[in-house]
Amino acid sequence: MLPAMRAVPRWLPAPTALVLAAIATVLVSTPVFHGLTDVDYFWHLTTGRLIATTGQVPSADPFSFTYAGGAWTLHEWLAELLIYGLVTVAGSALTLIFFGLLGGAAVGVGMLHARWAGARVLPTALAAIITTGVLVSYLTVRPQAVSWLLLAILMWFLSSLSAERPRRVLWLIPLFALWANLHGLYVVALGVVAIWTLATLVRGTPMAAAWRWALGGAIGSVAASMLTPAGPAGILYPLRYVQPGNWGITNIQEWQSPNFHDPASIGLLVLLAALLVAGWRGSRGWQGVVVSIMALISLVSLRNAPLAAVTALPLMATSFDGLLPQRPPRVRPARIATARRVMEMAVTAVVMVATVLILLPHVAGTRAAELREHLPVQGVDRLLAEQPDARVFAEYGWGGYVISRMYDSGGRVFVDGRNDMYPEGILDDYSAIRGGSADWKAKLDQYGATAILLPPGTGLVGAAEHNPFWCERYKDDVQALLVRCGGS
Repeated sequence: MLPAMRAVPRWLPAPTALVLAAIATVLVSTPVFHGLTDVDYFWHLTTGRLIATTGQVPSADPFSFTYAGGAWTLHEWLAELLIYGLVTVAGSALTLIFFGLLGGAAVGVGMLHARWAGARVLPTALAAIITTGVLVSYLTVRPQAVSWLLLAILMWFLSSLSAERPRRVLWLIPLFALWANLHGLYVVALGVVAIWTLATLVRGTPMAAAWRWALGGAIGSVAASMLTPAGPAGILYPLRYVQPGNWGITNIQEWQSPNFHDPASIGLLVLLAALLVAGWRGSRGWQGVVVSIMALISLVSLRNAPLAAVTALPLMATSFDGLLPQRPPRVRPARIATARRVMEMAVTAVVMVATVLILLPHVAGTRAAELREHLPVQGVDRLLAEQPDARVFAEYGWGGYVISRMYDSGGRVFVDGRNDMYPEGILDDYSAIRGGSADWKAKLDQYGATAILLPPGTGLVGAAEHNPFWCERYKDDVQALLVRCGGS
């Protein structure tokens, strides 16, 4: 293999780079294809704008009328500031490309990790394709993409640590100081560090002889994670996501167990099947534990599937490598080796160009239409014209969009995608009111809602349409807008 590689001119890209180029094209195209239709994007963007314009990270809720002024631990403020900065300076198109590149970078780091661990190109490429198949269902303009890249870096960094250069472990401290301000998944990363530290203490990693440094790095990581606007208490906040009875786990699809009849879950199913077939050949013990835990939590909550995919990539590659037959290196003449590389480049170019040609016409032709199909564009337009400071009982997934359009004019929402912030009582009331419970009108009166913006088939819309104190202002297949029209 090495003689054949030397026969190829150095200026030609390596096979690993070609595979990554094709994968990166697919991952960059994914958020561009979907556009800015992810419902949480809008409140992330508005939060970033609020931070930029005020120069402060808010600690109280500014967006709702049900929890206005309530405590809000903003554990991804830096990523939201990044999103706002990118959209403002570079525009939405380049922002979509940037987040696609984050997904590509996460896969790229995993591939480099696998190659560093000794996996050959083919098994590394196969593992990368499986990981990509998972990420395409989740890659959008959200802070979580930053965590995928940082998690891939963390796995490689921990794997590379040894007692020969123990001080390198202290790089964990600035990593976690940054991560804790970018996204709440740093808590999961702290768990990865804890597993690696325990393995080190039982002499299961190359850092065993310098276990004191490893322990110090782990403790430093925890301390660095407290360097956020929320202070030490902020490190406990992300644990609210896993509390039993959490409203999000019960009501939000991506927080629930995967449904393998849904095409969006096929990537995860392939990943789990690959792990079962390949096993953990050639991996370090602590890595196998991490991947097993990530696979298990992805079965509990679908939103964890990218974590399983990113951490599993190098392990799958080394496992696949052990399954493939070991053949002696083949020495090819320079002419033949170069021709083969050029052919590989041509195939890569075809994949990249085909991806772009398939997706771009769709993007150019349907972007505005897709926004109107997924979001209440016309309903918010009507509210801005007639009641710009409305207190809107909006669909949960639309809350962020309503915030982005109406915050400046004084409009506020009942709830939005920040369900980790809202008290369970407010969220339970939202579910009851939306379903058209017997006391829906009394509850809306209690909260002071002045507008309803929901899909037309919901129970509340049906009840309010037959109530003399609520008047329909707009309705189509996507949304129904009703406002108070008198009485009490």
